[in-house]
Amino acid sequence: MSNPKILSQDELVAVRARLQEQGKVVVQCHGCFDIVHPGHIHYLKFAREQGDVLIVSVSGDQQVDKGADRPYIPEELRLENLAALELVDYVCLDHNDWAGPVLERLRPDVYVKGREYEQKADPRFARERQIVEGYGGKIIFSSGDVVYSSTYILEQFRERFPLRHSKVESFCRRNSITRPKLDELLRAGAGLRVLVLGDPVLDHYIHCDAQGIAAESPILTVSPLREDWFLGAGALIARQLLAFGAEASFVTPLNQSDASRQFRTQLADAGVEVIAIEDDARPTYVKTRYLVEARKILKVNVGRYAPLSTIATEHVIKTLRARLPEFDAMVVLDFGYGMFGRTLTDAVSALSRELGKPYFIDVSGATRANIRKFKGPRLATPTEEELRVAFSDSESGISNLALRYFRETGAGDLVTTMGKRGAVLFAPPIQGAHRLVTDYLPSLAHIPLDTVGAGDVFLTTTCLTALSGRPLAMGVYLASAVAAVHMQHLGNDPVSVVDIERFLDGRPELHPVEPS
Repeated sequence: MSNPKILSQDELVAVRARLQEQGKVVVQCHGCFDIVHPGHIHYLKFAREQGDVLIVSVSGDQQVDKGADRPYIPEELRLENLAALELVDYVCLDHNDWAGPVLERLRPDVYVKGREYEQKADPRFARERQIVEGYGGKIIFSSGDVVYSSTYILEQFRERFPLRHSKVESFCRRNSITRPKLDELLRAGAGLRVLVLGDPVLDHYIHCDAQGIAAESPILTVSPLREDWFLGAGALIARQLLAFGAEASFVTPLNQSDASRQFRTQLADAGVEVIAIEDDARPTYVKTRYLVEARKILKVNVGRYAPLSTIATEHVIKTLRARLPEFDAMVVLDFGYGMFGRTLTDAVSALSRELGKPYFIDVSGATRANIRKFKGPRLATPTEEELRVAFSDSESGISNLALRYFRETGAGDLVTTMGKRGAVLFAPPIQGAHRLVTDYLPSLAHIPLDTVGAGDVFLTTTCLTALSGRPLAMGVYLASAVAAVHMQHLGNDPVSVVDIERFLDGRPELHPVEPS
């Protein structure tokens, strides 16, 4: 850090020793300081009045437990903001999940906490108080006469703060993400072979001309102009794998209907091997969307919930056992239509372990497709809603849900997508740890035109990243870029490498300007 007020904890220990020799009274405050508001200023002003020197220790990004996309301001900027205040003498970053360790190192004469802690039964503060009073220091509670909330301010004015790019830039710098590395990753799929398992889904777009309001009832009247058909869900994943230079085969139940024949023909024509599991009792699922001037006005789903028969289930398992050794990995996509009963779900996990082939999992339609039933995946990419529905929990923090998910499933990695808010990366818990190591990337999409299939291309990209041995954070950045490009177009076609490269050309965090 170039600011002389911003020091490491080791440097501050030496400074603290000199101040002690000089008889100075050292005061310390500790916190996140995400959005510095008048409440913070009054708190720091009060603290500065309690002694001669004010030190502020700031929780690092990884230690802030205020939600998946918090802190909103990266740690480097939070340090600089506090150092710019005249009443603050020194600032340091703290990578512990509570203030105890930094208090033990710096041993301030006075530790100032907010007035709300005077009556609050917070076990961590109780331990902090024990540490400070144990070496002879004092705890003082601030006046609390001005109360603001960073969380409230962010909830009300988030979109007005032009800080999204700073968080993306910080994510790339923190994870050593550069354009050359991404270019290498874009071509790392060449030669990989992936087996995809899921239901057959067709996305049907009917473009219409609006005629006005019907005379017999206040409903919109439209006239069809043209229609487009797209291969959705697992079929899109298979096609996106091909776009990255990998080979893909798709195992899926099909019947003899016109829709199944259309699905089979389109997928084979795209270069994907279709491994059909014949089951006349299960439909090909067709999702029809009616659009007027690129805006969707109605969606009609054709295809009922239909459990896979025992015969078809055994056929799928035998096929996986015979064919999976030929592939590097398997991608499993459960849309909650009944394909993945307990027998097949358990077999997927068992065959992955037995054959040494990692599998990647995503679900859709969270009311029927539960991400928890799949054990031991290499990576799972549910949405926040799907994770909450899986645990029937709408109140716990997302990190708490992720920790429960890891403990129950033994998953390798977890990426939770949150729509326009971005994605959160979770690493498996360290032995004995009560919190997860997390990272957050805001969405790279500007104004999405069509979000259909974005999660599928996201999963595809993170899958290839893991198989190529690259870091998960790099894969999530590239997956977010691929999803952003995908959402710029109507329909469910895969994204070309050329379009991804063009998108990356315009990303400022990948082309930093050197200071003059």
